[in-house]
Amino acid sequence: MTRALILSLASAVLLSTGAPAAARGDRDQDHLREAAAQGEVIPLNKLIAEVRSRPPYNRMTYLGGPQFIASQMVYALKFMDGSQVVVVYVDARTGRIVGRKP
Repeated sequence: MTRALILSLASAVLLSTGAPAAARGDRDQDHLREAAAQGEVIPLNKLIAEVRSRPPYNRMTYLGGPQFIASQMVYALKFMDGSQVVVVYVDARTGRIVGRKP
C-alpha cells in the first residue's frame, strides 16, 4: 500500500513537470509490469475476457487498444455499441467495472 502511494505521488510529480507523453507512457507500462509481477493486477487478457463475457458487453464489439491509467490503476476498454463507442473503466486490481462513458 505504501509502495503504491509512493509510486502514485512520484508519478504525479513527474507529470506536473511536463514530461513528454511518451516518457509517461513508458513509466505507466513499467509500473504496470511491476504490479503484474507482484500479483497486484489481473492479467490484461483475463480482465478483457471477463468484461467481454458480461452483459451488455457480450453483445458489443471489443475494439482493442486498451489504455492503462496508472494513477488510478484502471484500464479503459473500448467497445462498439451500434454506431457508438463505449469506454468501460475497469479496476486492474479487482476486475470491477468502475465507470463507463457513455
